[in-house]
Amino acid sequence: MAPLLHPDDVLLFHEIAAAMRQVSKRYNLKLHDVAPHPQPEYATAPLGDCSIDGHIRLVMRGMTAGKWDDEPRREQDVWNTAAHELAHLRHFNHGIQFQEFETELIEAMNNRKLDHREKVLARLVKMQASKEGEAAIGNLEASEAFAAAINRMLIEYELNPSDIDYARTTDHDPVVEITVNLDLHGIEKKRSRIAWQETLARVVAKAHLCSFLIHTGSNHITFVGTKSHATVAEYVYSMLVPITAKMACYDYHKYQRQVFSAGEAWKIHGFSGSWYLAFTQRIAERFNEAREAAVAAAAPDVPGSQSTAMVRLDGALVKVQDYIDNKFGKKRRYASAIGVSGDHTAGRAAGRAAADAMVIGRKGVTGGHSAGRLGSGL
Repeated sequence: MAPLLHPDDVLLFHEIAAAMRQVSKRYNLKLHDVAPHPQPEYATAPLGDCSIDGHIRLVMRGMTAGKWDDEPRREQDVWNTAAHELAHLRHFNHGIQFQEFETELIEAMNNRKLDHREKVLARLVKMQASKEGEAAIGNLEASEAFAAAINRMLIEYELNPSDIDYARTTDHDPVVEITVNLDLHGIEKKRSRIAWQETLARVVAKAHLCSFLIHTGSNHITFVGTKSHATVAEYVYSMLVPITAKMACYDYHKYQRQVFSAGEAWKIHGFSGSWYLAFTQRIAERFNEAREAAVAAAAPDVPGSQSTAMVRLDGALVKVQDYIDNKFGKKRRYASAIGVSGDHTAGRAAGRAAADAMVIGRKGVTGGHSAGRLGSGL
């Protein structure tokens, strides 16, 4: 009997399955189990399925005549399929309510997704510690086994031994927790979580080498990172939230006047949810572009300097992740809150345009509808 998973897909499948279980609990969905499904008709058959009693199957890559395809499915497509099938646990159809809930779950799943480079570095740091520990007690055979495994990973991910050393001692800046002061920055307090704010927090945290914590039953956000990074992240988020809310309100009322005057009031449905989704997605892209520009500017004439600079930036995230793992263990949660929904074409276009109107760079971020400036931390 052929295996259900290609060896290269095992880690990704278990990561996605774990995220599905966490999101299903958060949204009170009756998920029974998640299983891989080798798909012999990759081009035409469904890439996932869901039974009414909560059994979900996902296709990680195709299989023809008992042989795996050389290439797996695109990773983000598998995450989106997982969200699609989870949405069927509440709406066993493809109607408007299903589509809105699917959009929300795609965001929730993405908020669970861990950056691959962070995991590789974290794993290498732990393996290096194990190697040194075995050598210290005279177990040279085990130490050499760890060394061989580390070398294989260094080659596979195009890293250097110095990258591990830097990740272990990225800087002497202590990891701190900074909770956003909603009153100080004019952010309305809510007794419920707000999806677009949590997604924005995730974007800002990643751009500033931090993580973030969610406060259940409220829209409070806490950034976790080295003091220099977390301080900037908290400031950027605190300034960006009210600017974003104002831009969203402005575009909503502008579009509302258009559709109402045309006698098409029904078209307003889903505008805001799609606006926020497109805005946060585009802001994430803009931050990534700014980060890449900063890395490219790091000693451009020195061979390998850019890849080393990127690894050293990511090394700060390893330090933060260790802090969170040690303090919170498995109790932490990253699922997004209910709120963002819909795939409104005009809403998405307006949200993306608003994000493009903001100037993001090494010196700061300027809101298209506001004079405020935000430090990018790069």
